[in-house]
Amino acid sequence: MPKRYSYRIEKRKDIGLLLNILSILVALFVSLIIASGIILFAGETPKDVFMAILKGAFGSQRAIIDTLIKSTPILLTGLATIVPFRAKVWNIGQEGQLYAGAMGVTFIILTFPELPALIYIPVLLLVGVITGALWAFIPGILKARYRVNEIIVTVMLNYVILYFCTYLLNGPWQEPKSYYYNTIKFPGSSDLPLLFGTHLHLGFLIALFLAFVIYFLLWKMKLGFEIRAMGDNPTAARYKGINTQRLTVIVMLISGAICGLAGGIELLGIHHKLIYGFSSGSGFTGILIALLGRLHPFGVVLAAIFFGALRNGSVSMQIYTDVSSELVTLIMGLIIIMLLFSEAVFNYRIRRVENAD
Repeated sequence: MPKRYSYRIEKRKDIGLLLNILSILVALFVSLIIASGIILFAGETPKDVFMAILKGAFGSQRAIIDTLIKSTPILLTGLATIVPFRAKVWNIGQEGQLYAGAMGVTFIILTFPELPALIYIPVLLLVGVITGALWAFIPGILKARYRVNEIIVTVMLNYVILYFCTYLLNGPWQEPKSYYYNTIKFPGSSDLPLLFGTHLHLGFLIALFLAFVIYFLLWKMKLGFEIRAMGDNPTAARYKGINTQRLTVIVMLISGAICGLAGGIELLGIHHKLIYGFSSGSGFTGILIALLGRLHPFGVVLAAIFFGALRNGSVSMQIYTDVSSELVTLIMGLIIIMLLFSEAVFNYRIRRVENAD
């Protein structure tokens, strides 16, 4: 009697590196196909639009440098997202923590306007780290001790810090005789050093170094093992003696510290004054970067440069075509939607099983 078979859908235990890469490529390909349809509907040629983006992002040395500069803050906030997300602690407060770091840096500069650059820059960046961590400590301790939902708290704290920043920039910190929400220009001794004779600042190298640090932390240290174990199964982690409450606070502190550093670097490397809206949503984009990079530091580096290229190339696209730069924002959104969809698909497989007699 011939054997009878049926098929069933089952979840994979681990999709592995190759399937992870394939799911990302599929998401990017489908997103570009949909974007191409939108471009055609707008009366433009997709090839011309994408070539304009590519030229604006990598068409010259200056374009490459600008792409790396735009990649720096989202790379940092993407790295900041990895650590809590690996522990299944959902920090959505990267934007607020970035602003907290920037405001801490601004406070020190306005209080001590003249210090030697040799000690000024390290102190300012350290203050950014501390203030970002302190702002993240609030939802961390509420989650750990009182089981308050960290998503709600971090989102609400984003608004709190943004409104507080608005008050300061429309009052005590506002530049005299200015109608804009910004402080006075920072002293030159606070500027980050520039690299290779270009306007690329030291912050980019700091971000790359942090990618290696986060990798070493998560995969080579005991703390990283505990973080990943907590994310895989918090109940089993507690039975193994892992203090999940302490870990919750720790991952939030690490995440907030990196976001605060991102805020300080963005001020000292680019703007040289605190301006309302200076981050351009880098905190929120960092969450997308982390998802696209599959919560791996090196994946986040590639994803940040890719998104930085899209942001930088959007200006060239708008100049050379009649397509609005908002198309890039649409493409980013499509990528994330397709990425989540493809991840869900690749997490399952169709298996043939022999029917029982």
